Amino acid sequence: MENWLPYILPPIIGAFIGALTNDVAIRMLFRPYAARHIGKWRVPFTPGLIPRERHHIAESIADTFVAHVFSNNDVAELFLTDKVKAQLKIKVDALIDQLGGMLNVNDMMLGMARTMAGSYVIDEIGKVAGEMGEESETIKQRIQEKIDNLDVETLEELVMGFSRKQFRHITWFGALLGFMIGVVQVLLFQFFL
Repeated sequence: MENWLPYILPPIIGAFIGALTNDVAIRMLFRPYAARHIGKWRVPFTPGLIPRERHHIAESIADTFVAHVFSNNDVAELFLTDKVKAQLKIKVDALIDQLGGMLNVNDMMLGMARTMAGSYVIDEIGKVAGEMGEESETIKQRIQEKIDNLDVETLEELVMGFSRKQFRHITWFGALLGFMIGVVQVLLFQFFL
């Protein structure tokens, strides 16, 4: 067993070091949460990358979300569905009926008023929704503010929640890479000795 130790130990140590360094690097994305100081000197790599750059990260996430996922136009379309339009038409028709009854208007005039008013209201709401859609800054700012206002621990849990599996793969890849470096090291020592 002692003869195999120089062949087995470097790959095992390499795998351990690779996994450990990748795991530490992932943790350093978030930690430490605040800057550490020794006197007036700030300790390098403090705070972690995400706490230090959170404002820029929030801005990038908001830009990406509005550009590729959900813009103000999408919000307008979400609220102005066919079902909503039908409900609006019913409400406008009821309002016209009430007004017609008070004004003693005949049925033909009432029908024309219903058609015109319903179309007008839906068109106007569509215009307002379209104008809102042009102001994509509103959603972007809200997303950015929400991310900026999260405490770092909550932000870490959010990111880790949906990427924990990927981070675990990165750690295991570090172990594999370290193992392979250990194997290459053993082979080089054998070749040159």
